[in-house]
Amino acid sequence: MKYLLLVFVLLPIPAFSATLSWDRNSEVDMQDYLVRQCVTVGCTVTASSPVIATVLQPSIATRPSVAIDIAGQSGAFAVSARDTSLNESGLSVPVPFDQQAPSIPVNPTLQ
Repeated sequence: MKYLLLVFVLLPIPAFSATLSWDRNSEVDMQDYLVRQCVTVGCTVTASSPVIATVLQPSIATRPSVAIDIAGQSGAFAVSARDTSLNESGLSVPVPFDQQAPSIPVNPTLQ
């Protein structure tokens, strides 16, 4: 008989983080969600964008969510659902974000 030991570690959430959440998929064979990200202004999240988080299907009363460090970045996130047969849905509507500092002011003058 094999046993699986799960260890949970609580880490502090970075100062410039965002919590991405969505409606739970109610299908019986639902396994997890894949969060994908693109990191340039105006970018498009696609199925080939990097997966930055995998979120397990939560209990019935809970919305799936993940805290993501967005300090100094701009881009967008999108989420797909995956079932126990590893079939993946299409991507959600992208959620854009922008935490980059504004441009440096040019040519300040005193009047």
